[in-house]
Amino acid sequence: MNTSPQFIRFAAVCCFLTVLTTLGIHVDFSTAPVAFEERIFLFRDTAYLFKCWWIIVHCLLVIVAMWGVALLQFRKSQGLIGLGLLFFVVFGITEITRQMFVLFYVNGLREQYATAASPMVKDSLRMSIQTFNFAGNALFGVFVLTFGLGNLCYGLCLWHERGLGKILSWMLLLWSVENFFALSNEFWRSASLATGIHYFSLTYQPFIRCVVGLWLWQKAMILSKSHGAESK
Repeated sequence: MNTSPQFIRFAAVCCFLTVLTTLGIHVDFSTAPVAFEERIFLFRDTAYLFKCWWIIVHCLLVIVAMWGVALLQFRKSQGLIGLGLLFFVVFGITEITRQMFVLFYVNGLREQYATAASPMVKDSLRMSIQTFNFAGNALFGVFVLTFGLGNLCYGLCLWHERGLGKILSWMLLLWSVENFFALSNEFWRSASLATGIHYFSLTYQPFIRCVVGLWLWQKAMILSKSHGAESK
């Protein structure tokens, strides 16, 4: 399989962009309401809608970046890299689906609730909106689990690399451990662990995405030199 250095460079750029999108997701200075009656009007909140689309773009960028890694490692470890890519694709589609449900289903219910006059209709809509939280939590569980498994597979796949690739292997394996702790904490409900996970996401995630981007960029440069030498 002849890997294009141009595409790997493109994947690297996508990965660098995920540094920004990750920070945008986890650095949230908005004051989103907590009360149900106030949250009803989120369907017309521009910042809230923008963040949903921001997350969707983030997932698409991650899939492209991880596909770039898969192209580079496919010959070395087809099983692990293929499985890891599958997990990352499931992660991306799951989170995109969750955000689309919020944008088109939950917000549609919110708009109906805001305009409904009948108390009976309002009660029915309220139940539907609140019940979706359970479905959203289930999708979030799939999202965290598959992302952790993707990091685990990619980390193991890069285990025999040298230099930056070896460092990246360790970092991905550590990230997978954090993912599994994050999933477990959905059941443990530890406030201190939740705080640790939040700051991990705020600092470690952007950093490792930058490292992945640098690794991809290095590989693209090596491929460019290789292709240049072959054409002479």
